[in-house]
Amino acid sequence: MTKILLIKTGAAGDVVRTTVLLNALAGSVTWVIDSRYKGILPAGHPNLARIIALDDAFAALQNETFDHTISLEEDVRCALLAGRIATKKLTGIYLENERLTYTPDAASWFSMSLISKLGPEAANEAKMNNTATFQELLLSMFSLPFNREPYCIYRNNHIKSSAALIGIETRVGARWPNKAWSGYAPLIEKLQQQGYECMLLEQRKFITEYLDDIARCCFIISGDTLAMHVAMAYQIPSIAIFNCTSAAEIYDYGTLTKVVSPMLQEAFYNTGFSQAVIDSISVDAIFNIFLTKTQRRKS
Repeated sequence: MTKILLIKTGAAGDVVRTTVLLNALAGSVTWVIDSRYKGILPAGHPNLARIIALDDAFAALQNETFDHTISLEEDVRCALLAGRIATKKLTGIYLENERLTYTPDAASWFSMSLISKLGPEAANEAKMNNTATFQELLLSMFSLPFNREPYCIYRNNHIKSSAALIGIETRVGARWPNKAWSGYAPLIEKLQQQGYECMLLEQRKFITEYLDDIARCCFIISGDTLAMHVAMAYQIPSIAIFNCTSAAEIYDYGTLTKVVSPMLQEAFYNTGFSQAVIDSISVDAIFNIFLTKTQRRKS
């Protein structure tokens, strides 16, 4: 069996969407990951041989040879690891003259990234004009089509969803403050008036506890975040608000409704904060979509 070294350490949502490789690639995968996110990966997947924390990776792997190393992290430490572990083939990021670069077969994705060989302006334009999903771009690195391979993550099958519990993720990371939305509080009031219980998703000690919280919900409302990806992995209907990131890259798996800000082009991957952007989608718009989706499920 082909031995694959997969280096994808974070962020958590990106780890979730990269799990499509477990279902698309034929081989035995050793996954190097940030120790905080090890719990995301599925125990017992037939293609996932080992999960190794980045801190332990070189010591654990230095005497091994892989058939294929897939290096997907825009990070010097990860690129060094990709270059130091013996492999017959490398796809993705490596160091060249002490700078991050990428192999030609990975250009479909990384030419739109911060390390793009095209330069920042052309990379941003390419990302704005892109219509392919992340899965299509990722699998094109291996000359494979995307055949709706699902995400594949940890799940506690003993947890059942509650028909009246809505999970809401209001938090956003510091890098993209415009992922926030100002309408969560009034939306929660409207949902409660309809008899729903709303649970604000919060940081948990272990990431599996956070995933369990989502599994208890019948519906998820969030921005372009980890919660959105987990909802799709668990086939939970969801609404995601896209204020500043690419909605085109997100495949909806038939469960996600994407709501795109009318100011998306202005705010596209802008790391500054704009009150106008986070106010640009009305509470009624999200509430009415929710009602339409839930009534459709009941009928």
